[in-house]
This record gives sequence, structure tokens and C-alpha cells, in this order.
Amino acid sequence: MSGGDWSAAPAREPGHVDETALGREARPASAGSAAGPAVGRVHGRPAPEYGEYAPEGWVNPVLEAQRREDERRAQERREEQPIATAKSAAAAQQVPRSRFGASPLDFVLTVGLLVTGLFSTVQSLSVSQVASSVRETFEQQYTTFADPAALSTAAVVGAIGSVVVFALVTWWSIRRLRARRRTFWVPLLGGVVATAISVTAFIVVVLQDPRFLQAVMQHSGG
Repeated sequence: MSGGDWSAAPAREPGHVDETALGREARPASAGSAAGPAVGRVHGRPAPEYGEYAPEGWVNPVLEAQRREDERRAQERREEQPIATAKSAAAAQQVPRSRFGASPLDFVLTVGLLVTGLFSTVQSLSVSQVASSVRETFEQQYTTFADPAALSTAAVVGAIGSVVVFALVTWWSIRRLRARRRTFWVPLLGGVVATAISVTAFIVVVLQDPRFLQAVMQHSGG
């Protein structure tokens, strides 16, 4: 077929697209279209809408602002955490600590109760005076005793019990105070035990006295 044959396909310029055959409106080729897709949009494609064909490297400004805000808040939290920790440590150091006992109040109460127990123990050593006081109290309410000397024996038992209990209570209290444990209740418990020993000794002696038992029977109407 010769080059002048009219039936031959028409020559097309390089880069030219027959948009009529593609069903699109024919548009004149611009200088940018010949340069390829590197400059401007691709010839024949619709214009970008809603960021569908965003340029390379484009960042959504809303998301970028949110990311920066999140980073700022995270940085603030990291900076505030050491400050809060330091404040907690300083507050813990400001809490009064006692060298002995669970607290200064516990130490003062324990020492005060031990001093009171010491006075009571020293008074219990006056056996004759304790026995005389008990005898006068019972004789004023009931009658005289057949064997008043037995009260002195009860007073001796009470004195020995007080000394032993006070020694044990003092030793136990010192150990707990050094361990910084609550201790004020130990002297209280020791006082209850010492009193129970002394009262039990006198009750045993009094209940064995025949005159006292007779007087009790008369008062009860037996």
C-alpha cells in the first residue's frame, strides 16, 4: 500500500489520544500533556475531588494538629510524673516517725503506763500495809477474821505476782518499742494480770476464814 493511499490510517502525533473513540470530549493537547504525567494531571482524567488524587507528601492538617496535641499532652504527663513522685516522697518524709514505738503517742502512752505499773509494784511490796488495808475493809463490812495473818500471806503472793508480771511486761514492751510496733496495750494487759493474781490470792484466804463465812451466811439470811 502506497504512502498516498487515502484509506490508510491517519498518522497520529506521539502522545496524542483519540478521546472521541473513548467516549470523552476531545480536548486540545496542552504543552504539559506532552511532557507526561510528571507535570499536571493525566490528560483525559477528571479533576481530583475531595483529595482523591492528593499530591505526594500531602498531610491532612486536622490529623496533624491532633497528633501534635497528643504528643504535647503525653510530654506534659511525662514531665508531671516525676514531680508527683517527688511530692509523694516529700510528704512521706514529713510524716513524724518515732524512734521507738509505732508512733510518738504510742511511745508516750507506753512509758506512762510502765511508770504507773512501777509505782503499783513498789506499793505491793509493802505487804503489812496491804494486808492491813484489806482487813480493815472486810471488818467494816462483815466481821473480824479468825486468822488475820493469813491476809499477809495473800499480800506476799500478790507482791510476788506483781514483780514477775511487771518484769515480763517491761521486757516485752522494750522489744516491741524497738521494733516500732504498737505497744501501749502491753502494760494495760500486765496491770490486769497482776490485779487478777492479787485479788485471787485474797479471795482464797478470805473464803477459808470461818468467821467471814459465818458473817456472810448471816447477812444473806441463811
